[in-house]
Amino acid sequence: MSQKRNRRQAAAQAPAPTIDANAANASSGYFFAGTMGLIGILIVWYFELPLNFDVTDREFNPLIFSPVLFVLIALYALLKAIRDTLRVRKFGATTLVAGAATPGKRFEGSLRSSRDLAPDGDYRVQLRCIRTYRVGGPIARTSGTQKSTYKDELGWQETVVVPRASVRSSAGISFAFQIPPDALPSKGPPVYERVHDNVRWILTVSAPMRGLDYYAVFAIDMRGAGRSE
Repeated sequence: MSQKRNRRQAAAQAPAPTIDANAANASSGYFFAGTMGLIGILIVWYFELPLNFDVTDREFNPLIFSPVLFVLIALYALLKAIRDTLRVRKFGATTLVAGAATPGKRFEGSLRSSRDLAPDGDYRVQLRCIRTYRVGGPIARTSGTQKSTYKDELGWQETVVVPRASVRSSAGISFAFQIPPDALPSKGPPVYERVHDNVRWILTVSAPMRGLDYYAVFAIDMRGAGRSE
């Protein structure tokens, strides 16, 4: 009776399989690109800026470069969104099945592609800890005129190489990492956000292929040392 209870508890605590973020990244990328492009157009319309880029002209307005910057950002985001869309179409979805990630313990699992892959090289499974911190600017919840800038700091990283001939990707690409005891717990959302001291743990799997390389990314919930559920 106790064995059945233990099995039920273990099944209830086991994390559910997770789908890679390529499709979600593509959707958010299209939205971001559209927003940046719209802002660029609205700046031209609102300020009635002539499309004059001749700096020697007396009627030249330097503000015209502001919408150009927004359009360039939109194009960059659009290209990344298209790349993620092509990955979804070419490779399908990748599913992560893994145990809990806890400081000082072993984090292991398996990555399964929805289609059998034939890469030109070995699979690389990488786990990274990234902390975002503020450089200059006002402290959160205080007033200030200085603009804040944010940078990403690599706190920890480890890579596992899985020989391509040893696995079938649809059956599972196994990995295992020994998490350091002083690993920082994840604090923020899985996507990048400009929040001071935001900690993200990111798991990626990649392999060289003809044309577009195989790549899938996952946000890992790194639990604090005292949190078991």
